[in-house]
Amino acid sequence: MAYGTTSAGTITKETNISIRRIPIAASTTITKGNVCNSDTSGNLVVSTTAIVGEVNHFVALETVDNSAGSAGDLYCPVAVTGHYVTVVAGDAIVAGERVVASAGTAGEVRAYVAATHDINQVVGIYWGKESGTIATSSSTPYAETFTDTADFSPADAADNDVIEVELL
Repeated sequence: MAYGTTSAGTITKETNISIRRIPIAASTTITKGNVCNSDTSGNLVVSTTAIVGEVNHFVALETVDNSAGSAGDLYCPVAVTGHYVTVVAGDAIVAGERVVASAGTAGEVRAYVAATHDINQVVGIYWGKESGTIATSSSTPYAETFTDTADFSPADAADNDVIEVELL
């Protein structure tokens, strides 16, 4: 049996909130774990820091390839406001900070900076990251073990960590 850490695009806490299915923009691929928003036509696109107006942010729960399709041909299931969901950190983030879409990599998040970002760009609050470790034996049968030191501890995140965010 192979163990693994939680992937981006996973709901981490049970809530009474339903997921939504939103149509995808034309010629667009949405990857599981991407932070997304709706464009002016109501179709799902990957979020960037270019957004300055108030938008709802979502997190894709599966990968959907609409690269050869028209707007609305395919739908993507997404986590919505109130969900606790995993995403990828695009930079170092302190636990408890608000996060915005990353300027470096579309679909990731980075720390909110009041002097740089508009409050409407806030995606959510970063609460913690999975702190378990995977160890593989150096001899046959190369058994793997997973040590779970805490589910999602309130530890600071580094670039490319999979982190838990509460969507606002």
